Amino acid sequence: MGAFPISVATVPITDTCKEVVDGLVRRTVPRETLVEARGPWLITREGLVDTLARAVTREGEITDMLSLCEAAGARVSILPSR
Repeated sequence: MGAFPISVATVPITDTCKEVVDGLVRRTVPRETLVEARGPWLITREGLVDTLARAVTREGEITDMLSLCEAAGARVSILPSR
């Protein structure tokens, strides 16, 4: 699975992305480092237990797998594209 206990399949962002601040377009965001996390998500049992334990006090912030990982401070590796 890789060096990290959590991994996700991604696809590159191909659309133009804009940064908006206070209702105004500030800039075009470079796409070279952007991906869409589509899944599937692969997570070891130990990775899930650890992630849930670290995120338990922040459950109001969690809406999906990515926000769970962010709330727990978990590092997520990218599965290689085919």
